[in-house]
Amino acid sequence: MSLTSPLCRVGRKKPIEKTIKSLAPKNFNIYVEPFVGSGDIYFFLDLDDNIKSVLNDKDKLITDAFKIMKSNPNIDNIERFKNKSLEEVKKYVKQSHSGLDRLAQIIYILCGTFGSKGIGDIYKNPNIEPKLRRIPQYAEYMKNTTILNGDYKNTFKYDSKNTFFFLDPPYEKSKGIYKDPIINYEELKDKLKNIKGKFILTINDSNEIIDLFKDFNIRRITVKGGTENKTSDIGDNVRKELIIKNY
Repeated sequence: MSLTSPLCRVGRKKPIEKTIKSLAPKNFNIYVEPFVGSGDIYFFLDLDDNIKSVLNDKDKLITDAFKIMKSNPNIDNIERFKNKSLEEVKKYVKQSHSGLDRLAQIIYILCGTFGSKGIGDIYKNPNIEPKLRRIPQYAEYMKNTTILNGDYKNTFKYDSKNTFFFLDPPYEKSKGIYKDPIINYEELKDKLKNIKGKFILTINDSNEIIDLFKDFNIRRITVKGGTENKTSDIGDNVRKELIIKNY
C-alpha cells in the first residue's frame, strides 16, 4: 500500500496520481524527480526496494523535510503536537528547531499557509500528529533515496536507459506562487530530447508549450480541483494540463 505525502504544496499532483502511475513505464531501476514538491507521485508509485530514487527541489523547506523523514527521528513524544491552538502554532513556527521539531515546523508552514505556498502567515492549524506517526514508514521507504537541493539540471547525471524521470516544473505565469518560478522551457525541452531514459512531464496547457514540445507524445487533461483523483472535460474548479512523454 502506497504512502501519502505529509507535505502540502501548491500545484501538487495528488489529483492525477493514479493517471501518472498508469502511464509510468513498467521497468526501470532509477527514479528521478527534478522538481519533487510534495512528492505525491514518488510516494504513490510505491517503488520497489531495489529502485534507486533521486529527489530534487530548489526549495530548502522541501528538501529539509525529506532529509529529516529519511533520518527517522524518534517519535516517542509526538503527543505534544495534539490540540495545539492556532496561536501556539504561529509562535512555534517562529522558533528555531531541529530534527522532528523542524519537520513539524515545516509541515505547519507548508500546510498552514494560504494555498500551501509556504509563504505568508499561518492561517489554519493542520493536524500534523498523524503525519508524524508515519515517520518510520517514510524512513523505510526512503532508504534507497538520494535528496538534492539544487538546480534541476543536475539530476540528469542520473540518466540511463533504465531511468524514469517524472517532472513537474513551475508552470508558465506562476509568479508569486513559488519562491523561484523561472524555468527556461526551451532548455528543458533540449535536455529531455537528449536523455536515454523515459520521462513524463506535467505542465500547463498552452499553445506555446504544445508547440515547444510537439516532438513528444502529448495528452491533454482537465484536472478537477481538490485532492480527488479525477480527470474530466467539464465542471467547475478545474485546471487544464498536459501530460508529455517520450514513449
